[in-house]
Amino acid sequence: MVGADYQITNGVKLFTEYEAASGSLLDTSMIRVVVKASPWHRAQIKSSVTNEQTEFGPRLFSNVGLIQGFQLSEHWTLDLGLDQANTITDGSIRQFDPDRELASGSLDDDFVAVFVGVAYAADLWSANSRIEYRNSDSEERKLLLSGWYREPTLGHGLSAGLTVFTTETNANTHSSAANFKFGWAWRKSESRWSILNRIDVIVEDTELLLQREESQRLINNLNVNRRISARTQLSLQYAFKFVKSMFDNQEFSGYTDLIGVDFRRGFKNKCDWGAHTSVYHLYESKVIDYGFGLDVGFNVRDNMWVTVGYNIAGFHDKDFTSARYTAEGPYLQVSIKADQHALRNIAGQR
Repeated sequence: MVGADYQITNGVKLFTEYEAASGSLLDTSMIRVVVKASPWHRAQIKSSVTNEQTEFGPRLFSNVGLIQGFQLSEHWTLDLGLDQANTITDGSIRQFDPDRELASGSLDDDFVAVFVGVAYAADLWSANSRIEYRNSDSEERKLLLSGWYREPTLGHGLSAGLTVFTTETNANTHSSAANFKFGWAWRKSESRWSILNRIDVIVEDTELLLQREESQRLINNLNVNRRISARTQLSLQYAFKFVKSMFDNQEFSGYTDLIGVDFRRGFKNKCDWGAHTSVYHLYESKVIDYGFGLDVGFNVRDNMWVTVGYNIAGFHDKDFTSARYTAEGPYLQVSIKADQHALRNIAGQR
């Protein structure tokens, strides 16, 4: 993907990008032209036209979005949003009977989405919540997002989040999921140690035409970092999950864990190199897998770090990928320090 943006006037930007993807199951290309504007305080308007080429044929569609924010008081803010996509031309899918729904997929997947968000911010804690409704050609979705953060003392943080959504498709399938997460961070500036732990409880329920699938997952990721010197650090990780699933009244359960070790050494002023290894263990099936890789990191600008690496051996587990990249092969990671000051700078709000 290659993109560029140009500021036409103060508060109006033109953005364009080209994206190409190919693989065993897809071959697509896309050109998008977007105009973003902030006509008044806390308002954002986005309008785009996209030309898409896929294995189903060409599609030209437009998208328009509006976000309006309100500062209700010193601590409270409110955001309202609308997003809509409409197909202009589409020769991709043939509908044999216009009076019946498609057995799968959609003609163009046009949609309308609306959301309401509210946030509260104080000196030591903050909370936010968002409700979204989306109606498209292929599904109807309802979403609830909530988050909470508190910093009892400097360098000691607690966070919690809840995500709930329900989906009903045109093929008469129903699915719902809930994810509750709790995080604890301890990173005192005067200490050589830093600790980050996150717990996720995920419940999923899917009803298909002839079967039902249920699953519950408890996932914990613990990361401990030791700063050995100004240029050297050692990180340890222990992650585990307990999974319980049911498919058509047949129950399955299992325990899986991951042990990881990372060593990093800085050189020059804005570069470092690292080596990492990990062990992945599925106890019920008695399977053990290993990972090992090397990487080089660069400080490309303030609060942004880019890492290029290669895993000589690896494995994949979607529940552990947010903590570390373990798949075999090359990878690119971008790390950004995203506190409230950095986000304001990115948004252009000084």
